[in-house]
Amino acid sequence: MLQNDRYIGGGKIFFTPLVNGVQGTQFEIGEVQEGTLSFNVTTADAFSKDNVMKTLVAKVATSIDATLKFSTQIRNSKNTAMAMLGAESTETFAIGDTLPDGTTAAAEVVIPVIKAGTNPIIEGQVKFVGDEDGDKKPVLVVYNAVLTPTSDIAYISDDFSQLSFEGAVLKTANGYADEYTMEIA
Repeated sequence: MLQNDRYIGGGKIFFTPLVNGVQGTQFEIGEVQEGTLSFNVTTADAFSKDNVMKTLVAKVATSIDATLKFSTQIRNSKNTAMAMLGAESTETFAIGDTLPDGTTAAAEVVIPVIKAGTNPIIEGQVKFVGDEDGDKKPVLVVYNAVLTPTSDIAYISDDFSQLSFEGAVLKTANGYADEYTMEIA
């Protein structure tokens, strides 16, 4: 909730993949547990030694970089494909074929499959839309980020599995990102 210049809240994160320079279809990541954006600047310092005491006379920015992080507990095919650096596909099995679980197909069946490792670069636009429990909500648009999965993919677990991602924010013609403060009607 954005109230009195303070923010406690949640929101939704959407991802629009960019594959070979072509923008894909936006989808919601879903049930995001946390989301952060951080900036870092590297500087060069110029000192004067005209006197006994060395004096800082200039500080110049030499580089700027930004990262974003988020995690979700939704293991749908799109999120899982991103976590496996893979692509969604399907496989068709005929009657009598051995299915992935070791059983035999009694009818022709088409089964969704994620081909792991076929998409090592996850690039696209990330959009955060804040919750609406106040009179204003933030909307952050990161124009281009390269995401990397940072969590294990739990298959046997005592708790809900989470998928975590970290991304390098790339500078575009629009800049790194824009944050809008939307009035709630």
